[in-house]
Amino acid sequence: MGVAPHAPVRTFLIADIRGYTRFTEEYGDEASARLSRKFSELVREGGDLRGGTLIEVRGDEALAVFDSARQAIRAGMDLQRKFAAETDADSDLPLSVGIGIDSGEAIALEDGSFRGAALNVAARLCALAHGGEVLVTEGTSHLAGRLPGVRYIDRGRVHLKGIADPVRVVRAAPEEEQTQSRFLTAFSGPKRLVWILGLLVVLVAASTAAVVVYLTGENTGEPSSAAPPSPLAAPRDASHAGVMTLIPASLRKPCVKQPVANIGAVETAVCVQPSGAADFWPDRWEISIYPNGRAVREAYEAERRRQQLPKDQGTCSRVSWGGEAAWSHGPNKPGGRMLCYFDGDDAVAVWTHERLGQPTHRDILGIAREGGTDHARLYSWWSRAHHLIGKVE
Repeated sequence: MGVAPHAPVRTFLIADIRGYTRFTEEYGDEASARLSRKFSELVREGGDLRGGTLIEVRGDEALAVFDSARQAIRAGMDLQRKFAAETDADSDLPLSVGIGIDSGEAIALEDGSFRGAALNVAARLCALAHGGEVLVTEGTSHLAGRLPGVRYIDRGRVHLKGIADPVRVVRAAPEEEQTQSRFLTAFSGPKRLVWILGLLVVLVAASTAAVVVYLTGENTGEPSSAAPPSPLAAPRDASHAGVMTLIPASLRKPCVKQPVANIGAVETAVCVQPSGAADFWPDRWEISIYPNGRAVREAYEAERRRQQLPKDQGTCSRVSWGGEAAWSHGPNKPGGRMLCYFDGDDAVAVWTHERLGQPTHRDILGIAREGGTDHARLYSWWSRAHHLIGKVE
């Protein structure tokens, strides 16, 4: 009896614009069409540059196939650089894009499409990736081997929807990317001037209230007995603190500040469960710092409407999962709002941690996701962590 031939090993790259639906809701169909056109143009250029074949572009998603894992990873890195550059050039059309890559045997069909498990894994990694990230499977990183200019960051094993076994995820990152927790390296590289200016602002803000440097957006609008500050004045209560400083040290290890923030946010950090920490961290969580309370509430309300959750109904607890309500730090100490829901096999929690007149707090939106519909573990993590996240250390 003959042996069936193996299908060729191919590498699939899937890219998706983060927050595309929210962008459409906020800015309209014309703006979203311009955003998708720019996205499509850059994807086509990136695929052609590295020898890949663009299979499909559909609005905010793109699928490309490569014969080489090395070229697929390089194409993903190229695309993220292009997306960041285009966003810097035109902030009205932010290209916050997540990219997922996996390799495996796949069968080419007559209509030009493919069938294979690697496509499903790449799609799940793309959904997991935050804006600016390129996530690949461990197998693809081994297949590609060492790539000059690229470093691999182990993100541990995660449960992917529809995939039976946990998958070890690796982030492909540029070697020149600065590690957020290392202060000394902040003064080297192409962003040196930004860091130096930021330090000068901190020093000046500590000695005078007349600084006119914009860092985190408009004034919060909170009552004050003093004269109203300029909307460009840097607050003296550390509201310029970066998003990484709002994550307590005990939770910060698996977190990385993203090159492109979520739409409407000042900065965003994403955290993926580290290897061996399944009992403490959720599979994935992120926080975004917003310029003021109104902005964070608008982002939260948009998510609530998308999930069609009525206000102040249902319950988010270890026993019941599906609802929306306010949470507080204690009696007469409001904190923000929380909603929870199931997304397929994932339990999801979304919450705000609002400033509400507390100078040590910031206006943030957090989103945490746990696979296997394990809402009890997700709630256990959230109930400890949300009181800490959002405070300036």
